[in-house]
Amino acid sequence: MVMEKPSAQLVGREFVRQYYTLLNQAPDYLHRFYGKNSSYVHGGLDSNGKPVEAVYGQSEIHKRVMALSFRDCHTKIRHVDAHATLNEGVVVQVMGELSNNMQPMRKFMQTFVLAPEGTVANKFYVHNDVFRYQDEVFGDSDSEPPEGEDLLSEKKTRSAREGDRRDVRPRGPGGPGGPRERVGGGGGGPRGPPPRGGMAQKPSFGSGRGSGPSEGRYPAPRQ
Repeated sequence: MVMEKPSAQLVGREFVRQYYTLLNQAPDYLHRFYGKNSSYVHGGLDSNGKPVEAVYGQSEIHKRVMALSFRDCHTKIRHVDAHATLNEGVVVQVMGELSNNMQPMRKFMQTFVLAPEGTVANKFYVHNDVFRYQDEVFGDSDSEPPEGEDLLSEKKTRSAREGDRRDVRPRGPGGPGGPRERVGGGGGGPRGPPPRGGMAQKPSFGSGRGSGPSEGRYPAPRQ
């Protein structure tokens, strides 16, 4: 029996389920999703007010994740988009809310680029990862616009409203105002990586390039 190649949507949803479950249960294993050429950016500005720089490679990503002090993370995934990209990769964009160490929920957006892992069929690793809290980008106390810009904004808003009135096409269930599908993640359960096992007709994730005793492939759960 020939196994079908999983769609980008299936790869994205399964990856999101595994990634945020591990973030909740065992964040010290999170680096296993990445490879030696992976890049990782988490956050907007550092303590000096400068843009956070990316770190590269599984070892440096592990150090960065440990420095973020993830503990008892809970995630509400509001929306997931997944699309095929170059060289049989998959780009995944996640929007949701994250609570770390019993802190209030914060809205975030995270974008992953998943790349095929060697010659193993249906196995991917995270090649690029960019995470941003939305309140770091859109602050509550934005500065007042320069004189004259408020009038320009008003004109643009009025033009957009007129365009909306002209657009009388029916909206589908996936369009504005339609129902959004939720993908769960970050649930409770025993800490530590899931048990090893195969995943029939589903993708698996992790680089398998760990160099230390705590590094290696994050196994996919049994069905």
